[in-house]
Amino acid sequence: MVSIGDLVNVISSKLLPDVEFGLPTGRPPSPRESIRRAHEEWLAAKNYFETVSDPDLVDHAIYLLGAAERKYMYLLKRAKTEGVDSPTF
Repeated sequence: MVSIGDLVNVISSKLLPDVEFGLPTGRPPSPRESIRRAHEEWLAAKNYFETVSDPDLVDHAIYLLGAAERKYMYLLKRAKTEGVDSPTF
């Protein structure tokens, strides 16, 4: 069985061969994998915030850090309410 995402990728590759849409294919990640990825994003955002030196990028770093932290906390909260064991970091 062909997924919609695969079908869109095939059609778009024929019509627009130089454009990559990056549509997800296959299975969505497990809740544990989503939490692990969000944790990695949060750590990367913290590192970026701590190392950015250009004043024009400080606001960007603050935005990324806040967004990554909120995503991670949301996924942890959702896993807890659904009874999914979250990974420990």
